[in-house]
Parts: sequence; structure tokens; C-alpha cells
Amino acid sequence: MLSDLLKLKEYQNIALVGAGGKTTLINRLTESLRKKSKILISSTTTFIKPAVTMYDFIDDVYHEDYQMDGLTKPGVYIIGKGKNLKNLVFGLSCEEIAVLSPWFDHSIIECDFSNGRPLKGFRDSEPKIPEATHATIGVLDIQSLGVQVNAKNIHHLDKYLILTGSSIGSLVTIEDLKKIIEDPKALFKNAKGKRILYINKVEKELDQALTKSLVGQLDLTKVDLVVAGSLVLNRYEILYQESF
Repeated sequence: MLSDLLKLKEYQNIALVGAGGKTTLINRLTESLRKKSKILISSTTTFIKPAVTMYDFIDDVYHEDYQMDGLTKPGVYIIGKGKNLKNLVFGLSCEEIAVLSPWFDHSIIECDFSNGRPLKGFRDSEPKIPEATHATIGVLDIQSLGVQVNAKNIHHLDKYLILTGSSIGSLVTIEDLKKIIEDPKALFKNAKGKRILYINKVEKELDQALTKSLVGQLDLTKVDLVVAGSLVLNRYEILYQESF
């Protein structure tokens, strides 16, 4: 079960960063926990409102006008502070999350925004990660390898070009993905707690081969756990695990 591989039983507060499956990852993690646990879902930026079947309670105009101790049933609780014109939900401040999270068995907080693209560059003003975070999960899409470097595929293209040294029109390489993972100003720049790399969309033999090649070239001192798999096929494996 993915929630077990990602150590959710050991770590109450989880932050998600990266691109290529964060929203789907939240759905997969909560589906195995929601019957017995209270789970807070929110963001320190904006996030996509999940389908109605994926949550049990939603307050997207939270004004701190009720007490959390009155919400006792297990389930997925989505809390935000309004919507924008694209129907994205505004998240909470780190301070608000710090107040709310002790009332829940788990909190899963999206702390990144990639505008639906498989890759992104990283600005100095990336969304904050709550101080009480026990583990930061960085999401990476292995099928982004070989896509063209352009604004359609990459959010914050300018910063991606600076980070990787690539050029517009070139193809994404394993070296590019290595830099995203390893550079202290990239995927894990604001990470708190354990650093978990989740490599998504490992669905074909080629994806598996490329994933193992990437992990084999990584400086694994930069992460504590590497899990690869497919959220669509619901199939996962641990590729590296430091002593937790």
C-alpha cells in the first residue's frame, strides 16, 4: 500500500512538492486512510478542488469561526480560504496549518504549484512548508524525460533553463532531472523533515529502465527514501531507503 511505503503511519504531517501527479497522489494516499483517520488536506498556495467523492468535508471559505474538536468523524477534510477565477482553492498560511493540524491524525499539505505541467523551474519565492512537517515528498514525472523544453511543458521556464543549462527546443534529459532533485535551490529547497522522492508514471518497461538509470546516478545522500510507481496502475516499489 502506497501510504505504508511512504511512511504515513510514522509521519503525521506531510508536505508535497514538485510536478507530475501531486493531486492524484493525495487521492491515492487518502483512499486507504479515510475510513479510520481524520486527514487535513490543504495548501500553502492554490490547489485543485478534488472530485466530490474524494472528500468527506470541505470548507473553502474558512474563517476560523468554529472549533475543530466538533469535527470528530474519520474522513478527508479539505480547508481553504476562497477561490480564484480558475476555480482553484486558496490555501492556508503556515500559521493556520500549525493551529489546525494537531486536530487531525494526518495532514497532507500541497506546497507547490506547477500549473498542470509535468516539470517546473523554481523561484526564490516558492510556497512555504509548515515548520511541523515530518516528511517532504518530492514528486517527479519520469515520462517528462524526452519532452521538449518549452513553456507548454515547463512551469517557470526561465528558472528551469537557468537550473539545467538547457535551451528552448531541446529535450529533457536524465541530467536535467538529476539537477531538479539534487540542487539545493530546486525540488527540496524548502524541505522539512525526511526527504522522500516519489517517481511517478513508471508504467512501461522503458519507464522502469529510465527510473533505475536515474536513481543509479543520483547522490542518494540528498534523500532518505526513493519510491517509484504508477498512481494509475496503483503499483509501487522502494528503490532506496536510508535508515529511518
